[in-house]
Amino acid sequence: MAALFPKIYEIIDQNPNKYATLRWREPTSTEGSTSELWDIFSLKPLDPPGALSMLCMLIDPMFEMGSIALRKQILTEQLLELHERVDKELVGRRYPRKKIQDLLAGQISAQSPTSSKLLEEVLCELYQLQKVHCNRRSKTITFSPPDLRLWTSERRVLFGEEDNCWFFTPSKQQLLQEWLLAKEEQGWSVAWPTADGKMEDIKTALTLQNIPIEAKHKKDDLAKILGRAQALQTLSELNLSTC
Repeated sequence: MAALFPKIYEIIDQNPNKYATLRWREPTSTEGSTSELWDIFSLKPLDPPGALSMLCMLIDPMFEMGSIALRKQILTEQLLELHERVDKELVGRRYPRKKIQDLLAGQISAQSPTSSKLLEEVLCELYQLQKVHCNRRSKTITFSPPDLRLWTSERRVLFGEEDNCWFFTPSKQQLLQEWLLAKEEQGWSVAWPTADGKMEDIKTALTLQNIPIEAKHKKDDLAKILGRAQALQTLSELNLSTC
């Protein structure tokens, strides 16, 4: 285990975002801080921010209660474990391990770790999670894994700010598909999946779901409509909720 330290610190020193600053509202400390409220969530700032910090908040109760020094120690220990897991568990899979190792190192070397869809997806895979990313500035919602049609009821659903500067705790139980539809009605953009297939196959699938087809719609439009419908159907069958 100790042999990994030179490798980790070498990667940290090479991180181009080592001295980056937060893009939006830098949290100074979670000690003694009170939660903010947004929608059905209570929010606490993450210090240090990042996808790995959010994960530590979930799996280690000492992370939230500890000092900044303790939190950085927990992050480093988690990073060491993840380096071993990436090398062992992602062998022969589609994930670029070197790129993932670099992204992991950046989680403790920078004040504002770079948001990465790849890292989010890998962390969700390694820890059997499903994550909803909210961007309150642009009013957009994305997901890890990105295709809701592949989500399962066996994995916990985690909510967070897209930049991972805040930890979200749902205060009300609500079916996930109902919450997403409510956000759409409020003007939010949800990253629904897009269906694959030929035009006729897509039209047939829409007809089977009793979704009217307007003549002006192109194939790309219909593929998005079908993908959204398929995602909502999957979520309704899984009965996933906000908490």
